[in-house]
Amino acid sequence: MLTAMVPSSAYADVEVNPFVSLRQVLSDGSDRDARGWLEAGAGFAALLNTNRVDGNISYRYTRRFEEFGNISQKDRHNANANVRAELIDDFLLLNAGGTASQYATDVRGFNAINPDDESGNQTQIFSGYVEPSIQQRIGDLATFQGRYRLGAVSADSPREGLSNPGSIGLDPSDGIGSRLSDSISQTASVTLASTRATNTINWSLNAQGTHEDVDQLNQKYRGYSAGGELSFRLSRKLELIGSGGYEDIENTQDSILFDEETGLPVLDEDGQFQVDPTMPRRSAYDFSGAYWNAGFRYTPSRRTSFEFRAGERYGSANFFLDFNHRSRGGLNVRANFQQTLNSFSRLLTQSFNGIPYNVVRVGGLDQLGVPFCVIGVDPDSEDGGCLGGFTQSLTPATFKSDRGLLMVSRKLEALTWSATVYYDKRRYVDSQQLQAPTEMELPTGLFGNDVSFGTRGRVVLRLGELQSLGFDALLARNSYALSAQRKDTQFTLGTQYSRRLSKNLRGNASLYGTHRITESRRDSSTFTASVGVRYNF
Repeated sequence: MLTAMVPSSAYADVEVNPFVSLRQVLSDGSDRDARGWLEAGAGFAALLNTNRVDGNISYRYTRRFEEFGNISQKDRHNANANVRAELIDDFLLLNAGGTASQYATDVRGFNAINPDDESGNQTQIFSGYVEPSIQQRIGDLATFQGRYRLGAVSADSPREGLSNPGSIGLDPSDGIGSRLSDSISQTASVTLASTRATNTINWSLNAQGTHEDVDQLNQKYRGYSAGGELSFRLSRKLELIGSGGYEDIENTQDSILFDEETGLPVLDEDGQFQVDPTMPRRSAYDFSGAYWNAGFRYTPSRRTSFEFRAGERYGSANFFLDFNHRSRGGLNVRANFQQTLNSFSRLLTQSFNGIPYNVVRVGGLDQLGVPFCVIGVDPDSEDGGCLGGFTQSLTPATFKSDRGLLMVSRKLEALTWSATVYYDKRRYVDSQQLQAPTEMELPTGLFGNDVSFGTRGRVVLRLGELQSLGFDALLARNSYALSAQRKDTQFTLGTQYSRRLSKNLRGNASLYGTHRITESRRDSSTFTASVGVRYNF
């Protein structure tokens, strides 16, 4: 569609690679009976590279045919798309993309690198965005840029009923069921910045507005900010940076209708909460005030950069760190830490601190600040590719996120390896579905913080031109404010083998084992094994 919108060009490189696959999978574990299924799949991968359009699109549909045991999710869609088109030279751009993947409704039950981890605690998520933007240079003085991004997220999962008040977190000793529903988010921003060249002093002015509308309880998030940035270049390598501004944020929602006899929320036929017409809308989060930060940017070479900032935002201390290094020998080092105010849906379709940052398909090394895959290592991929993931449960609640990542990777002729350490803390500032039947606001301190941290390693050996062997390991520690402060420690080990059987046919096999240690509950383990083939047309 994007290609058709722009004039024809002298150069065009469009590559489409369709494929079909067939896999046999066996799974067993201490929590569920043994299961087996035959998985048939079909999809394609497309690369676009023209004078005006570039990007990539990949999609795979799989159907699991149950052989024995209970399979919770038989249909799966996995997709990623990111396309960029220059509609008018040096003026009007259009970016669009989306993702489809399996996610954990509650991270307790699915936080592994195993692509065949099969649990009823998963759901299918679809998301997409479109972003037109304009850029206009104003003489030699400044450049004007305007962006508008429209995003949508849908959770395609069955709505479970509620059996006790704790099912929605009214009692901290009980768990919470996920209630993520469809949402639409919008972000508009304008920036006027000095034209950077060899200027000693550079400046920028910016304004941004973000809206999110969630179907469940008519939740509305509104955030506005305006400010500026000033930088002073001390030398070719070192630059001092300072910024500040004002922000106004509000998050409101309707009140839940409770059954007077059972004390449980009233649900409609789709499992949605019903609104209590006698109760007013609730202010889940309301903040306005100034923000600021100061720091430096150090760039000793084109291959190395380091930026650090410290200040105050969202009413508390705020820090940002970003380090990148790429050596000529194939060694890559990345470290990043940032604190944002976000929701699950806005993470998928919007931005971090006004900077668009979307899920992309990668070679199993890095995705959206989280160093492992929600659907695990792609069993059909030759390079161990995966789709980006998150470590929080599916909830429309807004949270302050402290997210850190340290990753080291190296790609050699016959060996590719990566080692990653991650940290993710979520401090909930609202509790969209969590209210007491007779109280206007929740008691202070009813919910704590979600914390996830761990390390992941991956090694891929290329055994000649026909074969490859991969190894994965994950050690993760998770605690969940929305699940009675439950704490889990998880170990996962896996291996994958791939061999080219002919020009277009490739065989693959995998073996995974996961052991979970849970405080106050018995431990659990799962094992999966699979063999399959993939034919590329």
